[in-house]
Amino acid sequence: MRLVLSDIRMRASMWWWTFLCAVVGAACSAGSVIAMFTAVSASRAAGDARMVSASIALGGNIVFFTVLAAVGVVASTVGLTLTSQRRDHALWAILGIPRERIRSILRTELVVLGVAAGALAVPLAPLVAGAALDQWTTKGLDLHGATAGFQVWHIGLSALSGVVPCLLGGWGVTRRAARTPEMRAFRDFSDPPARPGVARGVLALCLLAGVLGMWIPGLGFELEGGVEQRTAFAFAGDLFLICLLLLMGPWVITPLMRFWTAIVPLRGVAWHLAVQACRTRAARSVTTVLPFALSLSFVGLFMVMANVMPGSTAALDDVLVVLGWVFVVSWVGGLAVIALVGRERTRDSALVTVAGARPGVVTRSTVYEGVIYAGTAVIFGAFTLAVTSATIAAGARTSVVRVLDGLPWTTLGLLAGVTLGTTCLALALQAARVSRTVAARALRS
Repeated sequence: MRLVLSDIRMRASMWWWTFLCAVVGAACSAGSVIAMFTAVSASRAAGDARMVSASIALGGNIVFFTVLAAVGVVASTVGLTLTSQRRDHALWAILGIPRERIRSILRTELVVLGVAAGALAVPLAPLVAGAALDQWTTKGLDLHGATAGFQVWHIGLSALSGVVPCLLGGWGVTRRAARTPEMRAFRDFSDPPARPGVARGVLALCLLAGVLGMWIPGLGFELEGGVEQRTAFAFAGDLFLICLLLLMGPWVITPLMRFWTAIVPLRGVAWHLAVQACRTRAARSVTTVLPFALSLSFVGLFMVMANVMPGSTAALDDVLVVLGWVFVVSWVGGLAVIALVGRERTRDSALVTVAGARPGVVTRSTVYEGVIYAGTAVIFGAFTLAVTSATIAAGARTSVVRVLDGLPWTTLGLLAGVTLGTTCLALALQAARVSRTVAARALRS
């Protein structure tokens, strides 16, 4: 345990951002669950069966998407943090620490990180739940004065919300850290190639089965529930598809990024440096793109569904009722990853500066990285939007053109612009800090 705490303390600058992401994810996940159970309990106490059903339906959707986003974002951030330390882990093996011991030390670090994040999320989760309940009340739900007070089971829920994503994200990385030859870890400059593990493969097959199992009846049969049931099946299939694509991010996002950056006509040195940096640091790129791609694809899916279902609206404030905490987790995760790899990016910039690049070239290349991250996320969101529009239109027996015409394109464009502005501003601030760093000192550290 002493080695665990010492390693966390020595790597505090890296673990801090992962810890922040884990705290936000745990607080939003636990708070969503608390809000749902609080609303259901208050409605049952008032004898309002209709509101009980509404609370379960709305709260269940919010819990599902929030927990899914938190697990995905936190797990990918934890995995990137451990991957960036692979040379330190190889040094442990060179110093004689048994590989099984290295794996157990790293997994203990993940448990400590998750427990600490869950502990900090305990006072934050009721605040998230209270904000969610106020939001539901504003939208017209009569929750009979439900308030999110503290209960003992909140502690266990928050701890679970903190530990599980950390272990899921680091389990495979810790196993690889104990198996990778020491010299390979020191020799490889680029990120190690992603390999689908057994767990990821099984989950991917389950999601693929879910896609086909929902699309086949939703798109190919006349169901008793009519249009609404077919549309619901198509919606579920699209949801499974988005989860599948995000799960297989290294094999989906990386080729997508390579494709669209290859056809961009820019040929400047700064753009070339940014493209090569994103391709070489593939794990960093995928982890940065994933939170923004997740939020944009979920928003597109909900807006298409709201545009097709009778009596629904595709306004942003309505989508935020369900996906509000998804946005919080995703944006914090994306910014945390950008800050997390700041030291690595500082060394890369120092190498380019020593090689003779002017400071303006380094700064522009860093900002261009933000453009590449945001562009990949937007293109991914546009692809999923096209697929969901086609499938949901087929389920609803309507025209794809009609579905696309009814979408709030101004809102979607605004979200894309916010994504671009967020990544570029975050990296521009980082580039400004790097420009004040002495290259020789950065390479020595």
